[in-house]
Amino acid sequence: MISLDKNILDSETLASKRMIEYGRDRELFIIIPSSCEKVKDLSDNVHVYSVRGNKFFQFFKLLKFGKSCIKNKQINEITVQDPFFIGLIGIILKNKFKLSLEVQVHGDFYGSNYYKKSGLKNWFSYYLGKYYILPRADKIRAAGQRIAKGLIKIGVDENKINIRPITINTDYIKNYQPKSNLHLGYSGYKKIFLYLGRIVPVKNISWLIDIFAEVNKKNSDFLLLIVGTRNGLEEDNLLKKVKKLKLVNNIKFENWVTDPISYIKTADCLLFPSLSEGYGLVAMEAAAAGTPIIMTDVGVANYELQSGPKVKIIPVGDRDKFIQAILQL
Repeated sequence: MISLDKNILDSETLASKRMIEYGRDRELFIIIPSSCEKVKDLSDNVHVYSVRGNKFFQFFKLLKFGKSCIKNKQINEITVQDPFFIGLIGIILKNKFKLSLEVQVHGDFYGSNYYKKSGLKNWFSYYLGKYYILPRADKIRAAGQRIAKGLIKIGVDENKINIRPITINTDYIKNYQPKSNLHLGYSGYKKIFLYLGRIVPVKNISWLIDIFAEVNKKNSDFLLLIVGTRNGLEEDNLLKKVKKLKLVNNIKFENWVTDPISYIKTADCLLFPSLSEGYGLVAMEAAAAGTPIIMTDVGVANYELQSGPKVKIIPVGDRDKFIQAILQL
């Protein structure tokens, strides 16, 4: 497996636990681009190798390490985490060693025009995947029903597609005893709303801040806690916006945490305002935890996750309905 998920390197994360499950009945070698060189055995069957270097050199290092791994181990299948540059490595290895290739698609890249219109790199990646990677894959793993629908829409052979959502240990989440409590860490707030994920434009956090500015006019004792992987320029712009709107007491930021389930279980509601999403793992984790969710109609919404007493699905960009859902919680 060639993966982009650095959380696999930490044996305490849910990502690493999923890899252990995947390796229960097979031996699994995982290669990950990272900032350091590291070798880690997650179990007797699951072995992780991280490859260091900038993005340009990582491509060739991953390719070189993949060749070495296939030569020295009894590899009979390759799986890659995306249909773009990682997928290209998979195609090269497939052709050289005549192995079966599975391409995983975790994002809804082909269900709308959002991805290909979000920058030159994404435009190029979109067409690389559509016309070169996906047609040459032996199998395609779609992480959700919405993704599969988007792939079929662009002409991918339906017989190649296997809908296989990311495994969620619902019993583990349900029985998990939080190690921390947001209401103790942020006392004095009536309700705490949580955003948990990457801080990038597609997640629509700037729009969410505007939403919360309106909410704050009616409920000044509500807190929006934004927890996510640091992204310099985007985060700086969001911090400036919060300061300009005079919401520093009602919107706070934290870096990504190693114990996200405690945050999910002790928040009053998870907010998921994305413009586009392939799956939406954090929404499924919140559902397993029994935490209320307000989300846009992306990813698992109206597919794996249906509207109900604890799940409110709002059309993408519908500001008034999103505000109303927060106020009615």
